[in-house]
Amino acid sequence: MSNDKAVVIANPKTGRYGSGKRADLEPVVEYLKTRGFDLKVELTSDPGEATSVAAAAAKEGIRDIIVAGGDGTINEALQGLLGTNVRLGILPRGTANVLARELRLPLDCKEAAAVIAKGKTRQIHVGCAVDEQSGSRRYFFLMAGIGLDASVVRRVHPGLKKRLGKGAFWVSGLSHLARWQPSSFNLQVNGQVFPATFAIIGKAASYGGNLRVTPRAQLERPEFEICIISSHSRLRYLQLLSYVMRSGVPADRRGVHFLHATQVRATGDAPVQVDGELIGHLPMRFEIAPETVEVFVS
Repeated sequence: MSNDKAVVIANPKTGRYGSGKRADLEPVVEYLKTRGFDLKVELTSDPGEATSVAAAAAKEGIRDIIVAGGDGTINEALQGLLGTNVRLGILPRGTANVLARELRLPLDCKEAAAVIAKGKTRQIHVGCAVDEQSGSRRYFFLMAGIGLDASVVRRVHPGLKKRLGKGAFWVSGLSHLARWQPSSFNLQVNGQVFPATFAIIGKAASYGGNLRVTPRAQLERPEFEICIISSHSRLRYLQLLSYVMRSGVPADRRGVHFLHATQVRATGDAPVQVDGELIGHLPMRFEIAPETVEVFVS
């Protein structure tokens, strides 16, 4: 039983169809109350609002912040709670729920609430993307993507995402790849420079649900697995995608490099996304944050 105060941050527009209803969350909230959680529900309506809500709750001394939403909402909350002693709970309600899958959490909200009620946690290392022009910092649980996938994220229409869920990224991705003109950028890793047209700086093995681009990355380890692809061939990218849909690209494939590091610097002209959200353009550097996040797990 918990006697701690807790805040539930809920994005009612998250996920497929985006019903905007609070009703489906109420049984979960009531269940957690019966398990001793002193809960307050905060509904978000604007981008970035989860960050300010999480920061305010942490400042008030709230012990547990529970996010009912997808990877984007969880990422927003992360910006406000990192560096505090808050414990993060996840009620998956998003399009792909990559973080929940990576943590092997139930995708059913009631079952996920039962995980939170049991109180088992683990410490997770997160990444940080630093915009070298503005100095702004964006933390991420899962990955940073440079190039192709960031271009796809930029082009996914919210209405299509709401109707098709994960399918929206496939529709937009394949149509974009058909006319994509790869541009090169450089990554500096472990004292070496690598040319690339696409790169993933992974903190997690999973990518976009069942895809695996950095299959050896681990949330609990303070390092990245980095996948660098230098090909300019769209056909080559389709071939590599077939590996990603299975167990991942073999390490010996031509034009593909896998590295492990705690810091990466990327320069050139390419868009960047973290945890499925577009955050800007290069130049940026990526590093492991010194703080960890305590997350409820099964």
